Amino acid sequence: MDGTHLKNKIGIVGGGITGLISAYFLSQEGYEVDLYEKKTLLSETSSKTTKLIHGGIRYLENLQFHEVKNGINDRKWWLENFPNQTKLQEIIILSKRKFSFEILKFFIGIKVYEAFAGRLNIKTGRLYKQKDLLSFGIKNNISAGISFFDGLMQESVGQEIIKRCKRNGVNFYENSEIKSIRPEGYVEEKQYKKIIIATGPWISAFLKQNKIESNKTIDYIKGIHLVINRVIKKGFMFRDQKKHRYIFAIPYQGNLLLGTTEQRVSTPEDKQILDSEVNYLLESINAYIDRPISKDEIIGSYAGVRPLIKSKAQDFHSSSRDFYIQKDQNLLSLFGGKWTTAPSIARNIVRIVNNES
Repeated sequence: MDGTHLKNKIGIVGGGITGLISAYFLSQEGYEVDLYEKKTLLSETSSKTTKLIHGGIRYLENLQFHEVKNGINDRKWWLENFPNQTKLQEIIILSKRKFSFEILKFFIGIKVYEAFAGRLNIKTGRLYKQKDLLSFGIKNNISAGISFFDGLMQESVGQEIIKRCKRNGVNFYENSEIKSIRPEGYVEEKQYKKIIIATGPWISAFLKQNKIESNKTIDYIKGIHLVINRVIKKGFMFRDQKKHRYIFAIPYQGNLLLGTTEQRVSTPEDKQILDSEVNYLLESINAYIDRPISKDEIIGSYAGVRPLIKSKAQDFHSSSRDFYIQKDQNLLSLFGGKWTTAPSIARNIVRIVNNES
């Protein structure tokens, strides 16, 4: 292959959101990009989210400031670049007591969240009194709520990204399972300047298959979502019944989207939705709303496995959603990350590729 031509050729393995946004950013820089996906684009973890574009206010509790900052920056990018596929979403954090340490913590957390955003803050939240919450169908034992704003995306955002990539000349090879890569810059027998491995929760297995050592270990964390035939006026965030983590109830396409769970599994293929997980979500939201949701109102469900970078902490609920880029000669392997921060990952990829030109 001609050396001059090779300088502009990038191969990407993995057609989730990280691979797609990396392809988009690289093509904007003038690189020729080939993207290979085992199944169809955005068909795995990237399509199994809560549909929020967010900085991750709940990550402040674990002092994950770097991730929150990246999320806030990228939230603004999504809202500005995809105005027809995204919108602002108000989310109310519910509290059983109007004057309590809990509501004070939420208030401080939201103000820190908004302060982190600075000029990128999209809108300021407000305090909700009990009578306001009653009009939203919240139980009368919930005394207060305090809100913040994040972004909400439509399903069409994925197709819009694909369309823009194609317009930039990105070549997509769907239903093309890649089994062999080499750090020298080969995808099967095709040579590239750089290869980006963006296979999400399959990253460790893929590297092992190609006899490349992983610098990080992946925790496979399954999350399920329920689509409920129920209209809600606002988005809500609340503690689960065990007070381990927060759950979102979001108005989405005329229904209620409820999620998510966090369950460690042994493989990315373990996406079975268990009755215990469904019960967990329903019991959690029914503790806050005056008209309980029954299983008969569930009209859809989905599960995905998130590739969290394993930490030393035993409690994976507090694990970071940050990302890591491993470099092996001409190979860049992506660990962790999430939909919102895909632009941050792509910017780092572009910087590395440009600096090593």
